[in-house]
Amino acid sequence: MIALRNFGKLTLFLFLYGMVPILGEAGIWREILLENFELSNYNVENLRTKLEKGTKLPEITLSTNFTAPIPGSKQALVLRIPKDANFPFSLYFPKPIEVNAFIKEITIPIYSSQSNGNLTLIIESQDAEVRQLNLTSLNYRGWKSITVSISKNFDQNDRVFLQKSSIRILGFFYLPYENNDPNQEVLIAIDDITAIVRDKYRPLRNKEILLED
Repeated sequence: MIALRNFGKLTLFLFLYGMVPILGEAGIWREILLENFELSNYNVENLRTKLEKGTKLPEITLSTNFTAPIPGSKQALVLRIPKDANFPFSLYFPKPIEVNAFIKEITIPIYSSQSNGNLTLIIESQDAEVRQLNLTSLNYRGWKSITVSISKNFDQNDRVFLQKSSIRILGFFYLPYENNDPNQEVLIAIDDITAIVRDKYRPLRNKEILLED
């Protein structure tokens, strides 16, 4: 009984100082939708390459007939890469996806035609550093749900008291497999992008001390 009373006092103390959430682990995380490819337009202007001007780019479309086998999906982004356009390129969202919450992980259904290329996620950290986070090798055929950890790869702490920081998801980078069949056409599709997030913990009164490792 004494231990329970002491625990209650400790919880109240931490709550008053804004140091920890009162909810349990299962209650603080929630799933949010980042992009469903239904409200934005995508075209060749969203594709970029560092190769010489005039390099052929993939065909980009939004399809209602070719979607991932997930509940609620109505439209997916489809990239058809002809054999004469199978070069490295970036696909950028019309507007960066900005997330102010603490992201645990991001899940993306991705279709591959077994091209053996590689797909990465382009992310801008709260320090304005742009990094590529590996998503998947495309050495499979069909749809696969890809989950990548953000909490283990990016510092998401608010370093200044009451100053919100955010992560910006910019798009994708495709790197073809150098030994691909030169006659092979590559097909990639991307569907609803979701994230597991929670509210950020408030820092202690000493702004140099943060609660998250």
